[in-house]
Amino acid sequence: MGRKKPGKPRRPRVPRQYTLQELQPPGEGYEEWFLVTADMNADQIDDPRVSDEARALMKRLARLGPLYGNKVPKAALYLDELIDTGQLPIFGDGEEGTLMPLAEAAARFGYTADMRQSVHRLHAVGALLVDTDDEHDIAFIRMVAKRPEEPGQPWRFQGDPDAVTAMTCMPNRIWEELPLEVAGAVAYLRMCRSGLEEPDAEAYGQHDGVNGAAHARELFAAALASGAVDEKGCEACPAGHLCTRTEG
Repeated sequence: MGRKKPGKPRRPRVPRQYTLQELQPPGEGYEEWFLVTADMNADQIDDPRVSDEARALMKRLARLGPLYGNKVPKAALYLDELIDTGQLPIFGDGEEGTLMPLAEAAARFGYTADMRQSVHRLHAVGALLVDTDDEHDIAFIRMVAKRPEEPGQPWRFQGDPDAVTAMTCMPNRIWEELPLEVAGAVAYLRMCRSGLEEPDAEAYGQHDGVNGAAHARELFAAALASGAVDEKGCEACPAGHLCTRTEG
C-alpha cells in the first residue's frame, strides 16, 4: 500500500477585524458618524453661506478622515478638541480621573512621534473611548481594558469590577531603543501573534509612515532581527507577551 501524502498545513483562521463603528461603542459620541470624502477641502468652498464655524469643522473632519477610515465618529471631534487644550482628562483605575498633559499621555501609551495622530489611532482601534458628562458639558477619556471581538459583545473598561486585563502588553523600551518605524512593526507583529493572525504586509504597507508592502516587509525583518518580537513577558503577563512593568 502506498503512503498517504501529507496534506498542506492549514493556515490559522484569521478573525475578521471589525471597524470601530461596527463594534458600536457606547456613548452619545458614537451615535453620529461623518462620512469624509477623500477630496474634501474646506478652502475650495466659495459660498458665503458657509460660516467660519462650519468651515473649521470641515477642516477638522478632513484631517481626521484618513485616521478613521473616512468614517469619523462625533466622539473623535470631542477628542480632537481635548487635544487642542494640551491636557487629556483620563478615567482609568479610579473614579476621580486624571488630567494628564498630552506629552505624558502619549508617552504612557508608547507613542512619542505625532502625538495628535497617536492618540487618535488609539481611539480608532478601540484602545480608548470618549464619553461625555452632560451635566457639566465636558468630554473625557475612558481607557478600554478589552474591546469586543465582534458586534454585540460588551466593552470592558479599566476600573470596572467586571473588566479584564488587556491581553497584549506593549514594550516601552522599544520606543527608545529602536527607530520609531521598527518599534511600530514590533508592536504590530506582537499583536498579530496574540490574535493568532498572519501579518499582512499589504495592509500594513498602507499605514501612515509605511511606504507600501515592500517597505512593510523590510520593517518586519528589522523588527524580528531586534529580538523584541520573540521576547517573553514577566510572570504577571500572559505567556508570550511583552511587559511594560518596570522592576522595583
